[in-house]
Amino acid sequence: MDGLTHPVGDQPPEVYWKRRLAVIVGIVVLALLAWWLFSALAGGSGSPGSSPNSTPGATTSAGSTVSASPSVAADPSRPCTDADVTVVTTSAATFTGDTLPTFKVTVTSKAASPCVVDPTVNSKIVIVSGSDTWFDSSTCAGYNVYNAEKFVIEPAATHDLTAGWNRGRGAAGCSADAQPADTGSYWVTATVQGITAAKVQFALG
Repeated sequence: MDGLTHPVGDQPPEVYWKRRLAVIVGIVVLALLAWWLFSALAGGSGSPGSSPNSTPGATTSAGSTVSASPSVAADPSRPCTDADVTVVTTSAATFTGDTLPTFKVTVTSKAASPCVVDPTVNSKIVIVSGSDTWFDSSTCAGYNVYNAEKFVIEPAATHDLTAGWNRGRGAAGCSADAQPADTGSYWVTATVQGITAAKVQFALG
């Protein structure tokens, strides 16, 4: 102990003190380095990719994480678009005598959630013969094409509407009374809430 506090040798005492101080500093640095390495290894021993602030989710059998957040509920009051429904028109092949042509217009849902169809908005029928337009219901003020109120259509469901034509040409077709029309071949194109069906041929006999 006396040799530690009172070093002896052929060198001045301060030389021995500097050597001892250097050894002590080296030991302290090695101890700090060892502590840092131990802390780093201990902190990385958790699950790969985990974070203490991450929100846990459900884990599938394949190990992937599924979000635990609830899905946003579909809004059944949203208007249907052409991405939600298809519109198809059918009719008898020939209307003879005084029979007024009627057309079944079927709306079919292809959406994953309910939506609203309003037959009173942006809806019409157009009757043409060749390149000649005989009747366009959109030119009639207050004309109720399908005589139906708006409805909610569920996924994969269908809804039938009926449209009629009184054989009238131009403004005469706006009247509720039957009008004369030439016999021959015609085409009807139906539109429901801006969604247009393929044209369908029919005849007046």
